[in-house]
Amino acid sequence: MRQGMHAVAQGASIVAVVFLLSVGVCSQTEKAGGLPVPGQIADIVCSADATQTYALYLPSNYKVDRRWPIVYFFDPGGRGRRPVDMYKDLAEKYGFIFAGSNNSRNFSSNQSQAVNAIWQDTHIRLSLDERRVYVSGFSGGARVAGAMAINSSGQIAGVVAHGAGYPNSHGELSEKLLYYFAIGTRDFNWPEAITDGHERDKQGLPYRVRPYSGTHQWAPPEVMEDAVEWMTIKGMQAKVIPPDPSFIDQQFNRMQKEAEDAEKKNDTMTEYEAYRSLASDFAGLKDVSAASAKAAALRQGSAFKTALKDEQEQISEQFKTEREISPKLSAYESGNVEDLNALRIEIQQAMAGLKQQGDHAKNEQRRMVAARAFDDLKVAGIENGQQEFQAHHFDKAESCFDLMRQVMDEPWPVLLLAETRLAMGNKKQALKDLREAVRRGLKDPEILQSDRELEALRPDPEFQKLMVEMKTK
Repeated sequence: MRQGMHAVAQGASIVAVVFLLSVGVCSQTEKAGGLPVPGQIADIVCSADATQTYALYLPSNYKVDRRWPIVYFFDPGGRGRRPVDMYKDLAEKYGFIFAGSNNSRNFSSNQSQAVNAIWQDTHIRLSLDERRVYVSGFSGGARVAGAMAINSSGQIAGVVAHGAGYPNSHGELSEKLLYYFAIGTRDFNWPEAITDGHERDKQGLPYRVRPYSGTHQWAPPEVMEDAVEWMTIKGMQAKVIPPDPSFIDQQFNRMQKEAEDAEKKNDTMTEYEAYRSLASDFAGLKDVSAASAKAAALRQGSAFKTALKDEQEQISEQFKTEREISPKLSAYESGNVEDLNALRIEIQQAMAGLKQQGDHAKNEQRRMVAARAFDDLKVAGIENGQQEFQAHHFDKAESCFDLMRQVMDEPWPVLLLAETRLAMGNKKQALKDLREAVRRGLKDPEILQSDRELEALRPDPEFQKLMVEMKTK
C-alpha cells in the first residue's frame, strides 16, 4: 500500500501509541460508578480519570448476571456519541454493548490515555464477554482501532474499519484477529482497503471487505449490521458462542444469493468474495465443498485476473493524479514560494478540473478515480492546516483553511477557519465564519456546542443567537 498523502490516512500520530489494555481486579461491590439506564445512550465519565468520557449504550435487557459482547468506537473528531447513535439499534437487536470515546481524535497527543481510559472503565463497570471484544473506527479512528487490536495481545477479537485500511505500522498480524473493511466506492482510501483485503486473502487471514455506494464516512447501518453478523458467525465457527442453526442458514443463504446475483451481473470480484466467504466463514458449520471449489475456479480464471488488473489500474491512476497536485499543496503550506497567490490560483484550477472530472467524466472508472483523488487532496489540505494549528502556527493554518474554503463547498474548512481566527483573537470574523459554515450545511448545533476550540465564544450573545437559530430550524 502507498505511503499516503496525509497524516490521518496513515495514522502518523498513532503508530507510537502503546495500549496497556489492563484492568485491576475488582469485586462486584467495587464496580466503578453506576449503570446508566439500559436502552438509552448515556455519557459516562471515567471513574479513574474525570478528563475522559465516552458514550455508552446498554441493550434494554442488559443484566449483570450474564456476560455481553462489546464494540469500542473511535471517531476521528472525538464524537463518541455519533457512531453509538447511528448503530444503537444493532446493539439492541444483537445484544451488544456499544461504547464510543469522546477523547480519541485525530492529532491527539494523548491517544493512549483515551484508549486505556475507556477500556479500563468499561471492564470495571460492566459485565463483559472477554472472548467477544471488538473495536471499530472511522478514518483516523480506524487506525486507532486497528492499532489497539494489534497491540492487545489477543484481548480483542476483531476490527471493523470504516473508510481506512490497516494502521501504518502493523507488524505481524495474528491469524485469529478478524478484520472487516467497510469502504465507500468513492472513498479516497478505497485503494488501501481493497489492497489490504487481497493481502489477507493471500495470507489466509480472516477478513471481509464490504464496498458500498458512498464516500469517506461511517458506513450505513446495514453495512455495520453485516459486520456484526459476520463477527457472530465467526464466533460460532470458533466455538466461542453456541451455534444457532437458523442464524447460520440465514447468513449462508444470503451470501449464496449474493454470489449468484454477482454471477448474473458478471461481477467477478464480488462473486469471488462471496464464494470465498462461504468457504472460509462457514467451514465447520455447513458443507462448503461446492463453494470452495467455485472460489478456487474463479481465482484461476481470466475474468478474475482482469478484475484485479482493473483495480490496480484505478489505484495507480489515483496515485498518479494525486502526485501531480500534492507537492503544490505542500509548497503552499510551507509558504516558501516566490508567488503564493499564483500558486493558490494554480491549485484552485487543478482541483476544480479534478472535481469536474469526478462529477461529469463519461467513463465511470475515470469518475471514480477523479472523485477519490479530489477528496484525498482536499483532506490533505485540511490536515495541513490542522497540523499547523496544533503547532500554533495560526497564520499558516488560516492560509490552508482559506484555500480549502475556496476549493470545496462544504462547512468544515470554514468551521476550522472560525477556530483558527478565534485562536488569533478575531472573534468577529470567527462568528462570521460560523454563520458561513451553517449556510454551507452545518446543521447540528451540538458540533459547535461541544467544540473545545470555540469555548471562548460560547458566552457571546451572537454565538448564543446562532445556536438558537440552529436549534429552531
